[in-house]
Amino acid sequence: MIGNISTGSDFRGLVDYLLDPSKTPQIVDTNLAGGDRNTMTWELDTCASQRLSTKKPVKHISIGFAPNDGRLNSKTIEEIAIAIINGLGYDNNQYLVVRHGRVDPKHDRAHEHDHFHILINAIDFEGKRVVDSYDKKKLENILRQQEIEHNLTIVADSEQRKYKASTTGQVQRMMREIEEYRSGARTERSVVTHAMKIQSGIDLASRDRPNLSVFLARLQQLQIDPKLRVEEGKITGISYRLQDFKIRGCKLHQASYLQLLEHRVTYEPQKDMLAVRKANRNEIIGLEPQLEVSWNQVEIENYVPSQIKQLLEVASKQQEIDTVRTSAVLEHNKTNKEFEIEF
Repeated sequence: MIGNISTGSDFRGLVDYLLDPSKTPQIVDTNLAGGDRNTMTWELDTCASQRLSTKKPVKHISIGFAPNDGRLNSKTIEEIAIAIINGLGYDNNQYLVVRHGRVDPKHDRAHEHDHFHILINAIDFEGKRVVDSYDKKKLENILRQQEIEHNLTIVADSEQRKYKASTTGQVQRMMREIEEYRSGARTERSVVTHAMKIQSGIDLASRDRPNLSVFLARLQQLQIDPKLRVEEGKITGISYRLQDFKIRGCKLHQASYLQLLEHRVTYEPQKDMLAVRKANRNEIIGLEPQLEVSWNQVEIENYVPSQIKQLLEVASKQQEIDTVRTSAVLEHNKTNKEFEIEF
């Protein structure tokens, strides 16, 4: 399972989203007394009003199952939801668990997996705010436990993944571009996003936990331009550019400067600061041949979601078919033309 937690201030907006009829919602479990949106929202707002100093009392947890898990029964979803609520310490809080259907008219295509949502009021029945420190890490631990208990697909924790998953927006855009290419509305095939390429380049450049100088030099070899922010002689941040696309390190998996030091590279100030200055001045950093890397060492398909791979394969086959057909037509026209001339 993959989970996400967000915090907000508008109970009404989230209730409307969860119970939107177009999403074929099913209330799996709740401790709210009301049976309609207005009553539910009033209950949540009333309880939250006990602590007006909390500006964002809305907790929204979304959980997605792996496609291989198939279709889950509501009892299993309820048990997992309660385990999440209790495990995060919200056992004395209002909650609403809603399951959405796989077909959603507001999405580009049907979901390939079951998913559900949990709304939680961060203010409990006694007017206290539940401490939510490390909620995301706690949620990951709960999901791993529930995967084992319910015999579901085991998903690697974020710290264990070799790469960061594509965002929903990236996936939908790529799928849309592929389908436009197949229909003839687009002449160029969709390509892997620059963010995915940069992520794969970072993974390759740091594969053996080199020093920062080697890491930066390898990125330059891959045509990825690293820029480091230096304040009062100390490195405080890093960003990456590929062609005209730029992204901050904190937007990628273990690619911020602090995460690099913790998981990917070593740092020797006297030696590596020279490489930092060269990178910032767009100068090439020297690299010994045995330390060089190249794109042919990257398995870029590992960074592409499965549904994108399938569409790319179909599009590729269609392109091959179109090429064969075009060649046949050209050959046919050529033959007819030669026949006419001879005649």
